[in-house]
Amino acid sequence: MPVIPISSAPGYIAPENGADPPVLRLPVAPVPFCRMRYTPEIKALPAMNAAEVVAEVNRHQGLTHVELDGPGDPLASMTATLATVALLRQHRPDLTIGLATVGLTGAERAAELATAGISTIALLVETLDAATAEQLYAWIRPGKKTIPLQQVVPLLLDEQAKAVPALVEAGLAVTIRITVYPGLNAHQIAAIAETMAELGASAVELIPFTPDPSQDHAPPAATRVHMEQIAKLTSHFLPTTAEELAVADCGCASSCGCGVAAPVQTGQLPKPSTERPRVAVASATGMNVDLHLGQTKTFLIYGPREDGLTCLLETRPAPDPGSGESRWEQLADTLDDCFVLLAASAGQRPREVLGQRGIRVILTEENIEGTVDVLYGGGKQHKCKK
Repeated sequence: MPVIPISSAPGYIAPENGADPPVLRLPVAPVPFCRMRYTPEIKALPAMNAAEVVAEVNRHQGLTHVELDGPGDPLASMTATLATVALLRQHRPDLTIGLATVGLTGAERAAELATAGISTIALLVETLDAATAEQLYAWIRPGKKTIPLQQVVPLLLDEQAKAVPALVEAGLAVTIRITVYPGLNAHQIAAIAETMAELGASAVELIPFTPDPSQDHAPPAATRVHMEQIAKLTSHFLPTTAEELAVADCGCASSCGCGVAAPVQTGQLPKPSTERPRVAVASATGMNVDLHLGQTKTFLIYGPREDGLTCLLETRPAPDPGSGESRWEQLADTLDDCFVLLAASAGQRPREVLGQRGIRVILTEENIEGTVDVLYGGGKQHKCKK
């Protein structure tokens, strides 16, 4: 579905016959509930009042759907939001009106929103995991005061889970809008879709994360591969739309440890031992090995369970970048029970440091489960690149 942000609305061109109806997103909420940690430091568009919204809507021919969005959260500015909806209903009763929100107070406001004339909700869910949420959110402010993340994150996750069934019961269609942060939440997104489908959501919309060049420690950009792989997974649970991108270049400094994953001959593969029974994986999607070692924020740890079945056991955070060669020594300590680290690419020096500490780095872009199976004695050994 084409989306017309307000910044480009003056250049809007109506879709041709047969195209999806357009959506016009309008900033109406001056007050935010939260701020994402990796949001670019740019001045947001000012919130529009109800009269300005109606005037902007009337400028567009063929418009069928308006979404009330930032720069804050429409549920944090309910008086302004409801006034805007009322005026839109008066002047354009033909429009479908939606809003985007993180969902705080969503359950208690559901009936009020439906009565006002809201039809659709885009619920901004980035993770179901508290630790990941603390990495993604800079702050969360349910009221007038910012609450420490460790205290407020469980509230946000609980409010989002309660909001979906309440909104659906009130008659609103709920789309789960997820920003794909490689190395942080990308491997969790299929589980988000499954959970939200069970709660009553009707669709998933995937938004690729694009890092701000001025931020040194931001996750890498989501690539076309990330988006397509994740959309394939989420579509098992909910209809999914995803913005497509070209594959992003690494763009990082030489100190990050990135290297080219050039094909090399396969030799004797390492084997697990009693001291090192596990495998670490650099992956954004949880499907394939698809991250540079130097860009990986979180490693997936595979190994045998008590019943002997090899599976994903846990995740572990990578050491912070910027510490030079000691970063790879720290990583070796973090992965001291792993005999192999799988990555899409890695620099020569980190491979040497990890190798000296007993961790073999294998470069591959293959499926994780198949590659891990090879390392534990199954499958076809040509899948891995040493």
